[in-house]
This record gives sequence, C-alpha cells and structure tokens, in this order.
Amino acid sequence: MRSMRFVRVCLAALLATLLLTTVTAFANDGRDFAGFYHLGHASIQGDQVRLTLKLQVHNFGNADVRNAVISLRQNTGLDLAGTTKPIALLRSHDHVNLNQQFTISRREYESWRQGSQPEVSIIYRAKGKTWERSIQLVPKNGF
Repeated sequence: MRSMRFVRVCLAALLATLLLTTVTAFANDGRDFAGFYHLGHASIQGDQVRLTLKLQVHNFGNADVRNAVISLRQNTGLDLAGTTKPIALLRSHDHVNLNQQFTISRREYESWRQGSQPEVSIIYRAKGKTWERSIQLVPKNGF
C-alpha cells in the first residue's frame, strides 16, 4: 500500500516538473532580445527620410545566435525598410552594437519622434528552423 502511494507521489512530482519546464520554455520566447536605439543623421527628402539607426541589441536567451540579421519594418508591420548586415555571433547574455542607414517614410519618422518605437526583429536559424523574434527597444542618447 505504501509503495503505491510513493509511486503516485513520484509520478505527480515528475508530471509537475515536466509541466513547469514546458511553461518556462514558452515564457522565454519573445523576451530573449531587447535593446536601445538612437536616431541620427536624419535627412528629409520629400516623403522619405534617410537616417542612421544605431542599435544596441542584448541577447538575454540561453543560446548563442549566429549569422543573424536585424530587420526594420514600418509600423504597419508589412513594409520592410531593410535589414542589417549579418551578425556573425551574438553570444548568450551579451550584446552587439550596430549602425545602419535606412530610408523610411516621413510619416514613420514623425511617429518615432513623437514616442512610437521602431519595429525591429532579429532573424536567425537554429535547430533547422528560421526564427524571427521581436526586439523590444527603448530610446537612448549616444552609446
């Protein structure tokens, strides 16, 4: 009788451990990348603005990321403004600084100046799949 009770307790503990591990794995998705941005050298050309976007991207995940690119989309989420050159290696719990020129709509630029954030994501391959994760950004002057 006692041995059955012990087996049930062990099975329940194992099940709870598996469930918590799965929940933790899902909680990390989308929160692995964050950083800072700074807008510089803006040149207004009619309805377009050419600018330099300075980024500091932090990898808070538990895995290194290789050959990743950072993409910038206009706030509609559909219009790709461009991507950065590939990042050879972004180690876990480390960061990388990037400077890239982009051309965006003047409306997008004005939106950013009024407090909206650039829509930036990191794209990389891992475990045979292509991953695109949003990067949560906050403004920061000069870094």
